[in-house]
Amino acid sequence: MKSYRTYALALGVLFAAFVAVEYYRPKPISWQETFSNKDKIPYGTYVLYEVLPDLFKNQPVSMVRLPVVNQVEEKEAQKKDSGATKVNYVFVNSEMKLGSQDLQALLRFAGRGGQVFISAHRFPSRLEKALGVKTRFSKKTKQDSLGLVFTHPQLANNKPVYYAWEKVDNTITLDSSAFKTTVLGRNTAGDTNFVQVHYGKGSFYLSSVPLAFTNYYVISPQESTYAAQALSHLPVAPVWWDEYQKQGPVGENSVFRVLLEHEALTWAYYIALGSLLLFVLFESKRTQRIIPILEKPRNTTLEFVKVIGSLYFNHRDHHVIAEKKVNYFLEYLRLHYFEATSTLDQDLETRIAHKSGVEEKEIAELFRIIRHVKSSDSLQEQILWQLNKKLESFYRQASR
Repeated sequence: MKSYRTYALALGVLFAAFVAVEYYRPKPISWQETFSNKDKIPYGTYVLYEVLPDLFKNQPVSMVRLPVVNQVEEKEAQKKDSGATKVNYVFVNSEMKLGSQDLQALLRFAGRGGQVFISAHRFPSRLEKALGVKTRFSKKTKQDSLGLVFTHPQLANNKPVYYAWEKVDNTITLDSSAFKTTVLGRNTAGDTNFVQVHYGKGSFYLSSVPLAFTNYYVISPQESTYAAQALSHLPVAPVWWDEYQKQGPVGENSVFRVLLEHEALTWAYYIALGSLLLFVLFESKRTQRIIPILEKPRNTTLEFVKVIGSLYFNHRDHHVIAEKKVNYFLEYLRLHYFEATSTLDQDLETRIAHKSGVEEKEIAELFRIIRHVKSSDSLQEQILWQLNKKLESFYRQASR
């Protein structure tokens, strides 16, 4: 037991040391484009979400974890945040996805005065068709970098903000003139990448350079102004920041999902499961009920015979004991030598001597004593002793 505890303690110390090392060791940088406001990695939007209150002074900034249709209908049911009130609904993602009901809700939201800001590499085809726009890659000759500029008179004289070409080469083309559209931004190659589509009482602001709003560029001294100037086109109003399309609905983050998001916790979780499995496997064997040892059944026949014999001997009934021994001997002859024992004559003695291998002289002496026992009513101890001695001698020689 002591050695078992020592091994268990050593295993626990090693496990704790492993978890500590995994937790504190430098993590490799993730370049995944999550666009999530909880991620501080280069392509998360943690920084931008934190500075939104400064960009929209005295206006509430809310994180939305509901589908568009649910968010719009829920707020429309409330007078305070009804669709008639100006709200900036902001989407920043790699690719925006909208179902038909979400699209109708979003169009209804904008038509009643809401402002929808969408920055994505690709827009939903339904939305592009509804607004008469389309996204595509720039067909201009690729260069090392590409600058972004605004067309607003107050921003037109600013110097272009340069990014790597492949990060901001998505452009927006206008396919129809169903709605009034204003170009708000272009790249230095002349392609449009930021437009305002007036829809009802509100507007859609479409940007095809979502990476410009991520942590990597927002905290950079050279590119930090672009995101703030792009969002400055929105009116100063409450902000709904969509995280539903990136994190899903509230409650989806189960304990296991958190564990599996971090490598150290994932290893700890799997090791704990393995340790629990080993504990159940070995401990269940140790606690199994001990199988009792069953002794072989004892043959008490001989003891019974000795007890009965002692009983007759103590009562000095020698004749009865002698008769029982004689009867047992005659039964032995019938079973082993197949001889009839009704007549104890000279011929029987000769045949028994031949079959048993015992000298005929000893057989004759034994038969003489037996005939004496059968012919008398009482018996002396000395005769019983001689009978027993001759019988044991016969059995011993006959069994060779």
